[in-house]
Amino acid sequence: MSRTIIGAIVGVAIAVLTAVCYVVVTGGLADRVKADAKLQMSIARIPAQAQNNARLDLLNTQAQAETMAKDEGVVGALRTTATLDRVREADLAFSRFHSNNAGQTQPDVLALVDAGGNIVAMDGVNNPVASELKDKDGKLVWRGLALTLESGHTRPAIAEIWNYPGRGLMRTGVAAVVDRQTADGVPKIIGAVVIAYSQSSKLAREEQAVLGSEIAYFQGDKVYASSFRKGDNTEDARMQQLIAPLLARDDLKQAFSSDSGIVSPVTATIDGQTYLVGAVRMPRYPNTKALPADYPPVTAGALVLAPAGRNVPEHATAGRMVIVLGAIALLLALGAMWLSSRRILDQVDELEVGVAEIINGNLERTFRPVGADLDGLANGLNVMLARLLGRPEPGEEEMDDDGNPIVPGRVEFEDEDGAAAPPADSSSAELAALAREPEPDYYKRVYTEYLEARRATGHPDEVSFEGFIAKLRVNEGKLKAQHQCKAVRFRVVTKDGKVTLKPVPIF
Repeated sequence: MSRTIIGAIVGVAIAVLTAVCYVVVTGGLADRVKADAKLQMSIARIPAQAQNNARLDLLNTQAQAETMAKDEGVVGALRTTATLDRVREADLAFSRFHSNNAGQTQPDVLALVDAGGNIVAMDGVNNPVASELKDKDGKLVWRGLALTLESGHTRPAIAEIWNYPGRGLMRTGVAAVVDRQTADGVPKIIGAVVIAYSQSSKLAREEQAVLGSEIAYFQGDKVYASSFRKGDNTEDARMQQLIAPLLARDDLKQAFSSDSGIVSPVTATIDGQTYLVGAVRMPRYPNTKALPADYPPVTAGALVLAPAGRNVPEHATAGRMVIVLGAIALLLALGAMWLSSRRILDQVDELEVGVAEIINGNLERTFRPVGADLDGLANGLNVMLARLLGRPEPGEEEMDDDGNPIVPGRVEFEDEDGAAAPPADSSSAELAALAREPEPDYYKRVYTEYLEARRATGHPDEVSFEGFIAKLRVNEGKLKAQHQCKAVRFRVVTKDGKVTLKPVPIF
């Protein structure tokens, strides 16, 4: 049985079994099985993906704040006390920021704050409220900004999710602006850059498109935005109130006490719909280990919500059918591999053995028929060797009484075990002369000596010069690699009426 027939039988058997399982599983159940399987596989990794997305966004905000704080225009704007000069320098710095970040989402707040925490310039606002970041007692409401103004040049920029006064939940980054050209030569903090992006329903919808799951941003016990939409594609604010009670669940609160900041999805019912809900603690940069011990803990996070699929009894049947199909297909594949090994690989192994023998110097080796699949290759190898070595091609050789082909031009080589060192009867001068002899002269001399020695012993041979040289070169290459020597040459040796070629390694 040929490979084609074996492959066809296996293919038809797998196709029939697959068709039977397809008929059983389909008929309305397939779509639900696919949806539920996809949901179960993906919901477990959605919280981690949401946290990674938030981490990347915060790192980008942190880098933007640090870069902006080093802008010469920002330093100039905070250094000067002239209003017109400050406005001009700040506007130029804001323009450079937008140009450098073209193609990216632009921040909702881009502001410069002086050393006292007062806003002195804000992108897109002609007369910003100086005390926007302070409470009624004149203290900064954001600890991160206060810490930056105190020791900003000794620590990296701070980026975190923060409840910006009057603007809601925002991804905010702050970096100190340091004047290094002071009169006393001591760097001085003269203000800070504040960059903030709103954690809005628009951002939530963008995240929902990436995650494939609804998302809601919260801080403490309040939901500020979600990706849920109404029929007119506007945010469904009602869902914020319905989601808020979930924030009191202890199993979701664990996101703020666990090392990973992630809670695996749990089941919850919202407005009559069952959801798988995962909680994520929003990251902060630098992490809490680089901040004072009394720095406020992270209270901002995100919920990811996916509708839970229905568990139907047919799911178990479908799973069993798929397992059965896989087991049968595996058995068929193993059987096909076994048959291929018996019929093809054994033939290949036999050819490989013959090739290995030829590589090791047995140039009289011929390839016998190995099987219907590879007989053509074996015959082709015999033709190739015949033409390379100048001997009769298959079908043209003479046969002995036992029916074996007579191989003319056989060259006998002495056992290579003695080739590890020069012959004992060789002098250094002889070896040196042998090593210096030009290769063409060497081959002609050895060929002539070999033929003469064979005739002298009454065994004339018909080996051609090309075949003789080919055999010498094959053995030279093998012995040269074996003994790690510079070259290998051969001497004609006659002993007990037998003519052989003795290898002489030259180191």
